[in-house]
Parts: sequence; C-alpha cells; structure tokens
Amino acid sequence: MLFYVLHGCPNCGGMISDERLSRGLPCENCLKEEELILEKEDLGSVAEILRKKGNLKDLEIYAKVEKEISYFKEIFEEVFGSSPSSLQLSWAKRFYLGESFAIVAPTGTGKTTFGLLACLVNQGKSLIIVPTKVLVNHLYERLLAIQERISKKDLREKIILPYTGSKKEKEILENKKVDLFICTQAFFHRNFELLKKLDFSLIFVDDVDSFLKSGKNVEHLFYMLGFTQKEIELALKRDKEEEDFEKLLKIKERHKKKLKRLIVSSATLKPKTNRALLFQNLLGFEITRFVSTLRRVEDLYFQPEKRDFFYLLDQVVEIVKKLDPPGILFIEEHYGRESVEKASEYLKEKGLRIISYLETDEENLLESLKNKKVDLALGLSHLSNPLLRGIDLPEVLRYVIFLGVPKHRFPLLREKEGFELPLSSQFLHNLLLSLLPLFEEEEKFLSLAYINYLKKYLTLRDEDLPRYEGLLKKVTEIRDFLSVKLRDEGFMEKLKNSDEVFLDIDEEGKYYVVVGNAQVYLQGSGRVSRLTARGLLPGFSLLIIDNLKAFLSLKKRLRFYLGEEPEFKKVAPEDIPEIDKRIQRERETLKETSLDFKNYVVIVESPHKAKTIAGFFGKPSKRRIENILVYEIPMEDTLLSVCASLGHVFNLSRRQGIFGVLTQNGHFYPIFDTIKIDKRTKNELVDEMEAEKDEVFDKGEIIKALQRLAYSASDVFVASDPDSEGEKIAYDLYINLRPFQKNIKRLEIHEITPRAFKKALIEAKDFNLARVKAQLARRVADRWVGFSLSRELWKAFHNKHLSAGRVQTPVLGWVIKRAEEAKEFKYRLSFYLQDIPFYIDLEDKEFAEKLLEELPGLKLEELLRFEEDLSPPPPYTTDTVLEEAYYYFKFNSSQTMALLQELFELGLITYHRTDSTRISEAGRYQVAKPYIESNVGSEYFYPREWFSPGAHEGIRPTHPWDVKELKLRVAHGLITFKNPKDSLRLYDLIFRRFIASQCRPVRVLKARFKFILPSYNWEETLNLEILQDGFDLFWRGPQLFTPKPPFQPQKAEIHKIPKVFLYNQGSLIQEMKKRGLGRPSTYAEIVSTLLHRRYVYELKTGGLIPTKLGKEVYFFLIDKFKEFVSEEFTRELEKFMDEVEKGEKNWEEICEKLKPLVTFLES
Repeated sequence: MLFYVLHGCPNCGGMISDERLSRGLPCENCLKEEELILEKEDLGSVAEILRKKGNLKDLEIYAKVEKEISYFKEIFEEVFGSSPSSLQLSWAKRFYLGESFAIVAPTGTGKTTFGLLACLVNQGKSLIIVPTKVLVNHLYERLLAIQERISKKDLREKIILPYTGSKKEKEILENKKVDLFICTQAFFHRNFELLKKLDFSLIFVDDVDSFLKSGKNVEHLFYMLGFTQKEIELALKRDKEEEDFEKLLKIKERHKKKLKRLIVSSATLKPKTNRALLFQNLLGFEITRFVSTLRRVEDLYFQPEKRDFFYLLDQVVEIVKKLDPPGILFIEEHYGRESVEKASEYLKEKGLRIISYLETDEENLLESLKNKKVDLALGLSHLSNPLLRGIDLPEVLRYVIFLGVPKHRFPLLREKEGFELPLSSQFLHNLLLSLLPLFEEEEKFLSLAYINYLKKYLTLRDEDLPRYEGLLKKVTEIRDFLSVKLRDEGFMEKLKNSDEVFLDIDEEGKYYVVVGNAQVYLQGSGRVSRLTARGLLPGFSLLIIDNLKAFLSLKKRLRFYLGEEPEFKKVAPEDIPEIDKRIQRERETLKETSLDFKNYVVIVESPHKAKTIAGFFGKPSKRRIENILVYEIPMEDTLLSVCASLGHVFNLSRRQGIFGVLTQNGHFYPIFDTIKIDKRTKNELVDEMEAEKDEVFDKGEIIKALQRLAYSASDVFVASDPDSEGEKIAYDLYINLRPFQKNIKRLEIHEITPRAFKKALIEAKDFNLARVKAQLARRVADRWVGFSLSRELWKAFHNKHLSAGRVQTPVLGWVIKRAEEAKEFKYRLSFYLQDIPFYIDLEDKEFAEKLLEELPGLKLEELLRFEEDLSPPPPYTTDTVLEEAYYYFKFNSSQTMALLQELFELGLITYHRTDSTRISEAGRYQVAKPYIESNVGSEYFYPREWFSPGAHEGIRPTHPWDVKELKLRVAHGLITFKNPKDSLRLYDLIFRRFIASQCRPVRVLKARFKFILPSYNWEETLNLEILQDGFDLFWRGPQLFTPKPPFQPQKAEIHKIPKVFLYNQGSLIQEMKKRGLGRPSTYAEIVSTLLHRRYVYELKTGGLIPTKLGKEVYFFLIDKFKEFVSEEFTRELEKFMDEVEKGEKNWEEICEKLKPLVTFLES
C-alpha cells in the first residue's frame, strides 16, 4: 500500500487504499478482507458478495449490467453457435448501461446482427427503421430465424411485425399488439403519430445515411425519444450562450431517466441536414462518418506514347478487357463533363459494359457495381463526384484507373507585362496555396496570413464582393500581391523550373498554373482498399499520365497527406493482369481469416494530444461521455477510442493528516482527493470544505466518465507523459479504473507519431511503482516544505499571495547574490576587425583608455597554422532550448515551454522535458539521413548517438520536415498552431540544431595570432578558411578572418560593465541544471513563480533583479529555516528522489527527514 484516495471507493464513495483499488475491490467498510471468498476478483463476483451482504450501492448498476451481459452471451451463443465478438460485447455493455450511440466499425463486424439481437432482448418495445421494403422482409426473416433457435419462452413468444403494406399489419400496430416492429423510413414519416403512441424504448436505425436525407424524419425521431419541441429548438440554436449549454446538460440528464435509447449504424456519407446536430447536442454523439486513411494500394503509372484523348481510352480498353469486373475510371477534371459522355459512348462501342455518374443516381451506381453488372463506372476527378466520395464496396472493387493526372489548373489571362487575376476569394486562396512553396521566407508568412483571411470567405460569391468595402479592399491587396509576383522575372523562372507547381500553356495558347491534386488521388484510390472485418483489403491504382510535370507535382503533394512521397511503380499494360491476379490471391487469403476487432481505450493528458493520435488513422468520429470528448477511429484490427484526463486528476489533501499525510504503524500514507476547479476564479482546490459543490468542477466527474468508458472496452492503455509525474497520473487512473476493467496497461510514447504509437501498443508495460514512489516523495517534500513554510510567510507578512518552495527559495538566493556581485564593475575595450568582434576586459579605466588610444597602431603576428575539425553542438535539452529561445527570440521560459508542449502534442518533436542529448536510431536514420541526403548529399551524413544517460532522447523533430515543409502543411490546414509565427521559429531552431548534430564536422584552417600594442599583448586563435563544409550548412558556422594588413580596428569603444552579469531567464535555468536543482519539467515553472510572486523583477534588458519583497522573504526563510531551504539540502533531496526512482531507497525516508520541520511548525 502506498496511499489513500478520499471518496475513491467505487461502491460507497468512502476512503480507500490504492492497494484495494489495484485489486479491483471496494473499501474495507464495504467488504472486509476476511469476507473475500472469490474465485476471481472481477466486478461481477465482487458485486455478488456485496449484494448478499446487503451492501451493494454505487456498483449496483454495473452488477445489473454484468447479469444482462451473461444473458446476452447465452442467447448469442445459442443462436449463432459462437461467442459475440469483442466489439459486439462492447456495444452490448453500452446498450445495457442505457447509452444511445452510433456503431463505429468497419464493414462486416456484425453491426446489424447486434442491432437485431439487442431489439429482440430489449425489455420494452423495439422499432427497427430501414430504407426499403426489401430490407424490411430481409430483417424480418433473419429475426424469425433467430427466434426459432432460442429456447427462452419469453423471447420465442415476442410478436415481431414487419410492415409490408397490408391493412392487417397496420391494425395490429394500432392495437399495440406488437413487441418489435420493422418499417421503412417512408412508413415512419407517414405514420409518426401512430408510432409515437407505442412508446418504443429502443429504436435501431440500420441505414442512417438514407434516414438523414429527411430533416423531418430526424425531428420525428427525437420526438419519439421523448424530447420536446423547445428542447429540439434549443439544440438547433446557432449561437449558443453559456446558459444554453448548461440547459442542454440538464436535458441530457433528464433524458437518461426516460430509458429510451437510440442505436444507429455509423454514417458513410456527410449529413446534409443541420438536424444531424440533434444527435450531438441531445445524445452526445456525432452522426459523421469516420474517414480512415489506412490504405493498402499499389500505386502504378503508365506513360503512353500519345496524349490524344481517344488514344488514352484505347489503352483503357486494352487493360480493362483483361481484368475481372468491376472497376472505376476517373477522367481528369479539365477534360470536362462532356468528356465523360464521349468516353461512355466510345467504351460501349468497344464492347465494355459502362455506367456513368451522369446517367443515373448514386443508389443505382452502387447497385450496378455491387452486382458486377458493369465493367467500368465512369466519374470525374473532382472531390464532389459521387464515385469519388460515396462508394464503399471493398469486397467488390479491386482497381481504379485515372485517365490523366488529377490536378488543379488556375487559368491566367495574359496581359502585356503579366497576368490579369480575377477578384475572387476562392480563386486567390487556391492560387496562393499552390504558389506558396515558391515564395521567400517573409513572403510565406504574409501568404499564410492571406490564406487564413481568405478561408473565411471561400463561399462568398464573386458578384457579392463589392458590397463589403473592407473585404473588397483586402482581396484587392491580395490580388495585387500575386499580380506583382507573376510579373517578377525571378519568380517566373522559379515557376518554370519547379517540380511542385508550374506554368502550363495549352494548345490554344492559354496559360495555367498547375499543381497536382493529392486529395482527389487519395480519395479515388482509396475506393479499392478498405478496412473490413477481415483486415485491410489490397487493391491497385493505375495512373495514365497525360502530363509528366503534373505527375511530379502530384507525388510532391501526396507527401503532405502520407508523410512521405509514395512509391509509384512504372508498368506497361501487359503487366497489369498479373498484378491483379496477385491482389485477388491476397484477398482470397484474407477470406480465410476473421479478425476479432477489439475496442482499445487510450487515455492521454491533453485533448490536443488525443486529437493528434486519433488523426493518425483518419478523420475520427466523436462522442461525449459526461465531460470527456472521445475520438473514435478504426486501426487495422482495433477500434481506437482516444480521450484525455485533462492532466492531474488527484492532488494531496490540504486538510487531512499532517498537511495531507497520515501516519499509521510507523508508515506514512499520503491522502489524495480529486482536484476541484473553482468555476469563477479557475483556482485549483482539493478538499470539499474549500468551496460550495455547485461552484466547482470536480475532476471526479472525469473519473466516473472514464470508468464507464473503460468498462465497455476490451483493453485500456494509459499514455500520460513518460516521466515520474506522468507515471503518477497514469497510476491514479489505473487504480480508479481497475474495479471496472482488468486489462489496463501503460504506454510510454516519447514522440507522438504513428510509428511510435504502434510500437508503444506492442510494447505496453506494467506501471512503474518506483517512479510513482519518487513522485510521492516529491509531492510530500513540496507540500511539507512549500506549503508549511508558505503558511509561515502568510503569518509574518500578512499576505496570502506569498509562497516558499524547496527549489524556488535557493534559486531566489542566487538571484539576490548575483545582483550584489553585479554592482562591481570592470572596463571592456571592444572593437571589430573585418566584422569579427574582439574585446579585452580590464580592471583599470585609465589603462583601458590608454589602449584605446594605441589601438589604431595594432599589429598582428602569426604564430602558427593548423587544421582542425569542428564538431556540431549536440541536440537540445530542456535547459539549452529554454536558454537559446530566450537568446534568439526573447521568449520567456513559460512561453517556450507552452510552444514546446504544443509541438510535442502535434507530433512534431520528441518529448521536451529531458536532460538527455541521446538520439535514437529512428532519429538518426529515419529523420536526419533522408533529409541530409536529399538536400546536400549522403557524404554529409555523420550519425551520432550523443550518448547520455536517461530514458528520454534529446529534443528533435519526428519527421524529416524543415520549416518550409511545415509552413506548407499549415497552409493546407493539416497542422494548426495557436501562434504560427513563434511556433515555426522555435521549430526551425530545433530542426536545424538536430540536423547539424547529425552532419559531418567542419574542417577549418586555423591560425594562432599575437595581437601587439605598445602597452599590451595578447593571443587569439582565429578561423582562416573552411576546407570542408559540414554542419555549417544548417547551423552557425565559424567566422572567417583574412590575415591581410593593414589591420584597422573599427567601432572601438570602452564600456563599463558588471564583473558578472545579472541572470536572465535562460542563464538562470542553465545555472539550475549545472547545480542540480529542479528538473526539466520544473525549470520554467520555478522562474515563472519567482516573477509571479514579485520576488524578482525582469529589466527591459532581460536581467533579473530581486525586489525588496523578494529579499525580505528570502532572508526571513534563511534566518528561521535555513536547514530546509538551503541549496545543499535541496540538492540532497533531488539526489534522494533519483535513488527512489531507481528503486535504491525507500520513499518514506523523506518523510522522516522532513517530519521535524512540520512537527515544529504544527506545535
């Protein structure tokens, strides 16, 4: 046992030990140790003992669900002869917990089977809604077959009624003599009032896409679920205020008591009605399709001899006749809609069975492909084309052909000196986005600002622009900026030579800016590789090239979405049938396997990180459980649910025991309680008596929501930050979820990338108790020293804003001492030779002035020459990046840490709280090597591990993307920063420093010179010539000196300067690192606290000086409590905590060391 949790018992809400929770048990008041007669310590068994004792309280709902799940499994096994899948069990738990939800899962995972069985076992009346009568009959027959296999009399006797159109069926319905009714959406629409009277407790919508086409149907659905017209209007209100959201929360709570549930199969299309908002605002889940970016596509290309349209169609005929149907042909957009009609006629004449999107509706397209009635379906390479976005037939489609490279073409009207551009926000936005790679650095920042501005007006019609004077002025400014660039000879030269965006002239002499359309290619090729219950199906995409430069541009653009350029394989038409046969064989192999998709819940600390991880695998759907947002997206064999704990959930109690620590039987047990946030002040509280219940947000609500989420899942993984603080957060979550889920593991992710995430899942581990103990030691030391001494300051200074801290106090002492030392001065004689600065520090002012007079006669004597290899600096650690961000950009430490946190959570850099410079193999060979080789050549790559102890790496980028690449991703909306300019500057610093650290040394020719003045001589070593470039191509290289007389010193001055300079934020953090106080996670916080408490003041020059209050506080603490606030004592504690983390010391020894202090203060 390590500690107690107040209100942590899952059954009675009383105090409980971490040890009991880690075994999945309630507190001893609920269940004594001697009463534990369990075959297994699981929720059902524990609840059964509590029930027999008459002591079942908060766990009662879960006890009921456990019984219902046993019943569901029994019926499922009886009907289908096998156990329900992991996903079906997960859905069943949510159903019995009373949730309404959308089933998010790949094709073939048993969604309809689950829905039918849920409707049959439901204790009230059930309603199933489908699009067509054919489906009504189909599901009715399936339900009858299920009933026949069930031995339970009550289920066998349930009345199932399908509506197929007869009057008798309607009469039965009117007499309410039905348990389960199946109808079409049309019947539901016409007979809503009749159906409303039947009081259905479960509604299952089996094709929500079709259902959502009618906004009225959606409204009727919510009336049937028990919502009023006023509640529906509030949910649809556009500009909601804070009180509206509070009302919606109360409406949701009331709805739960009505016991009416809705289950829908997940959407595959984007809803067109705003009524879809009702699902989100009233039931807590979104009706939006998840979009998986998982793909197993062979990217092929074929370069024909001619570009003639009909010649290209002949190539299509030759290929398609050798392949099994069906496939899709996308014709490049610039050929136009009429080309689809021409192609359709021509291909039919050549003997192919063709269907075009122009000649039929979406439903018929699907039906024709599904039943293999056609050889090819014809569409246009445009994102709105139904064949591109609405087709989901993974079992049927194996190949897709693109006739022409998908591309954006921006027409330019030629003028005498340049091009005339239209005043169109959409045109200018897209043109800016395309030309962005060619702009200079400062122009890129301006262009990003323009792009973000125009984004807001993309739907504005061009003819309406003159109505808005300010907008018209801005759009005109943007157009003029582009017009000037398109008249610039240097820019036009870049445009002609670029692989990414280029100028094209067609047969009629018209000019176009052309760029590859990656989104169309990915959407189109994605039709042939979908995630199913059998895994990710393979397929191939064939690109028939009509423009080689457009193909090169497409490849470049695809790297934004795929992380790297795809490998396109060049083929001839005769190669394709063999590739198709191989893919068919691979698909046949997959048929023999059936994956048991599991539901993995991954808990991280921040919503930003949760969104990044879920986004690795596509565009997730979202649902809300109480106060937590859950992102759901399928992986290859898993449904991933990612959410955030919002940092620490527990803190040490302030009112219990000795400042939050109990002593029992010679042991020390900290007491933790959930953090409460004051809604008005946003202050963090812990104990219940510190604020009224209605005035705080209790993070215990997050725990309750996570318990529900964990209970329904197959496995839970806690992925808080990979350090001792993150380990304590992880352990807190583990013990509080353990009674509801036994499969809980720890994920350590040092960089937020798909590769690192998947690796962490494979290598999931147990929780590191040594780290937890080290964090307990740190928490207790901070509380007993910091909190107790802070209270003494409050008494002495009558000011509750003051604080003391075991690290903060000695650091304040350094600032005070340095400020005193800085009052002593010396004289610096400085000058320049060939733009290189030199200086001499002197004690005597008169001597300095004498040397200034002698300086024009300066002579240099070369003593020796030699060659030397200069090594690059190591990658950044927390202290060095804080120091250099201050030096280069004047970012304060808190600002830098916030920017680093954002870069880490976006998956752009490795974990940033580190004192190690070590670089992993992945960093060296998957990031540095490809970037260096593609930019300057393989001979410059010089891999270094920079070995240093510690679990973390140095701070490095996670991808071979320089800041130019990152700006393009920002422009395309793939990455969003809160403060783009500062984030990009800091990223650029980290990126270049890392790349430099993996480059070969710089070989330089050096010389040792004697500087000679009449009254003074000194020596300097100077760099004369770079003999071989290396890291200097990415980082600051050596300054070069040309030893040619006369040597005329420039800008010679004498300055009176301090003998030692004041600390600034960067140098103070360096001092903390050097002297072993603080940790990477606390450096910035300590400096920030000193400034916030007004113990220290920051001058305009950046120097830190102590305030009068700072000095008084420091000397008060040193006078009365020197033993506990000295640098030596603090360093000793830090060393002790490191030893606890290594398992070498007992953490409770720290309590023994500090007990005299708290005992003295309490007395």
